[in-house]
Order: sequence, then C-alpha cells, then structure tokens
Amino acid sequence: MSDNPNWKVTQDKLLQDIEAFARSDLNLAAAETTDPRAPKAFAPAAPAVAAARPSPPPVAPVAAPAAAPAVASPAVAAAPGGSLLERLKREAQTKQMTDSQRFSLQGQQQRFISDALQATFQYLREFCEQLNILKPPYPLSYNLLGVVNLDGLSWQEGRADFRLLPDASDERLTDQVTLRFRLASGQQLRIERENPAHEALRNALLEANIAFKEEEFRNQKAHVQRAVYSFPAEVKAGLAFAADYRAGDIRLLVRNIRRFGAAEYRVPFQILDQAAFEEIARLVLGEENRIEKIFRRVA
Repeated sequence: MSDNPNWKVTQDKLLQDIEAFARSDLNLAAAETTDPRAPKAFAPAAPAVAAARPSPPPVAPVAAPAAAPAVASPAVAAAPGGSLLERLKREAQTKQMTDSQRFSLQGQQQRFISDALQATFQYLREFCEQLNILKPPYPLSYNLLGVVNLDGLSWQEGRADFRLLPDASDERLTDQVTLRFRLASGQQLRIERENPAHEALRNALLEANIAFKEEEFRNQKAHVQRAVYSFPAEVKAGLAFAADYRAGDIRLLVRNIRRFGAAEYRVPFQILDQAAFEEIARLVLGEENRIEKIFRRVA
C-alpha cells in the first residue's frame, strides 16, 4: 500500500464519485478545462541606477604609530589559494548550484508527471465521448457472491475528470485523473435468502456499490427468518490515476472493472503513452489486455 496518507482519501473519494455519478443526471458534454501549463507573465525588473556622490575633501596626512607585529589566528588564517572569506564564498556558491540543480530536477520530474496525467485525461475524455454515443455491449458478466450473474450488460454513460494539486504555488500541477462509468442491462433482479445467508448477500451488495431494497420476514419472536433483495442489474465502476510526487510515480486504483472488487498498481509516468492508453481502454471494455504486465500491482 502507499505510504502517502492522502491515498486512502483518494480511494474513498473515487467510491463517492462513482456513487454520485451513477445517481446524478449528468451532462456528458466535454468539460471545459483550462490548460494548467499556461506560463505566467513576469514584468522585467528595472535596472538599479547608482546615485552619483561628491568626492570627499582631501585629508592631511597623519603619521601613524609603529604597528605591532601581526599575529594570525589559526581560525582565520588565509587558506591556500585565497582568503578564508573567498573560500567560504566558493563553497557557498557550489552548494547553491547543487541545490538549484536538485530543485530543478525535482521540478522537471513533477512537470513530467503532471503532463503524463494530462495526456491520460485527454485520452480518457475522448474515449468516453465515443462510448457515450456507441453504448457498446459489455462481453463479461459480473458474479455476485456466487448467487447471481449480472450479464447482458452494455455501456450506459461515462465521464473523465481531472483535479489540480491545491498546494502548487507557481506551477499548476495535476493531482488526479478519474474515469467513472456505468454498465447496465435494464433488468431488475430479486433474490431471496434465508437467515443467516442474507447477511452475506447484503454485505456483498454494499461492497459492490449496488443500490438495493431489502424486505425482511420475521417470525413471532421478531427474529429475521429470510430477506428478499431487489436491485437493478447494473455495475458502477471507475479508476483513478493519482500523482505521487514524493515517490516520483503514479498510483492507479481500479474499482469494479471486469469484476467486483478493487486493485491497485504502481505506474511509472514514463510509460503512460498511446500504447498504455490502449491497454487501459481494453481493460475498461472487458477485452484482453496487458495491464498486469506493464503496471506493477501492489494490492
């Protein structure tokens, strides 16, 4: 699991987004975004002009007393190749150059990660736009606790979004890219389970993020004997790419894609290219893909 304390928040936020997405009446037109890479304009600083000062009046020479022999302190003795102050200046300049190079490399890596996430968002946005028109059938079925299979599903709607890093001061860095979508068959399912098996079914429905209605039947002692669950044959799924700027890579969380449940991957930003995007698309469409080979699974 990630040592980033915000990753659990990302996981919970994705689940909330998926649920809100499925319940909302979405406008599936492409979201208007502002290019986060637009450079800021800086006004050049005005050159400093030194004020002319009058020459000091001549001073009559005064005979100086004989000076005592100078004794150099070991702590401030001139170092070979220049004075102590000159040596300290050279060392400070070297350190400043080293720190500047290090910060510059970190900044470049952050920009590369942000650019990779933005490219991912652009691909997923166009990908969703086409699927929202085509609404293709989904080739796989989802098994729920070995009790029922959700099959005959097709794409209903999807949406891609991105979020900027709120702490970025000068650079507008991308923090997260999400894809949420819903599959459905239009069927309404009704399953009856005896006590205590009904508890397992209820928990499975909750874990799968399926909205359901529960009707309990009790005996004369008010104990639950059996329960009937009614729910639509639909799947609410999604994925989230989250930048891990401290680690220098990207986390991928997959939820309810191909099957109920979650999976997590480490993604080097360098491999997020067109070929990787195609594999992500195949994953979402339920087709054979190479995700397990190109991304490192961590959970």
